[in-house]
Amino acid sequence: MSDPQFIQIRKYPNRRLYDLTRSRHLTHEELYDLVAAGRTVNISDARSGADITNLVLLQALMERTPEKFAAFPPELSHLLIRAGEQMLRSAAASWFTQIIRGVAPFVPGGANAAAPATPAAPRSAADAEASAPRGAPAGGASLEELQARLAALAQEVEALRGPGKRRSRS
Repeated sequence: MSDPQFIQIRKYPNRRLYDLTRSRHLTHEELYDLVAAGRTVNISDARSGADITNLVLLQALMERTPEKFAAFPPELSHLLIRAGEQMLRSAAASWFTQIIRGVAPFVPGGANAAAPATPAAPRSAADAEASAPRGAPAGGASLEELQARLAALAQEVEALRGPGKRRSRS
């Protein structure tokens, strides 16, 4: 039996979205409203079949409610742009899994929210601890503690690069 909260969507090159679950086209506003109402979506690229759920949802979030990004310090944006993909996946899997677990109970429909569906995402609290970056804060860390730790990690990365070393584009 299929999950009535789960909707499979295909995105076409012209930005058109097709709801495979309910056999109809969707607007980006309808997609946003579905997720806001607690539905879980999976979005695949029509050409490649790649899972582009995160990309499309982030685009919808930026278009519809850009003010939500004001909660993130500019240093985080800089770090995201500069970070190598593998390092970022490892750190993000641990940090964001903890954030989702901490925030989900306070968001309508959030208690049913799944952990990030990436291969690098820890599957249990023990896995999260084992895969957490060196010195990662505990799950109960405050926003200020997380911001301070993120800034410290950014400085540590810069120090490891050394003077005059070129940033990697990976």
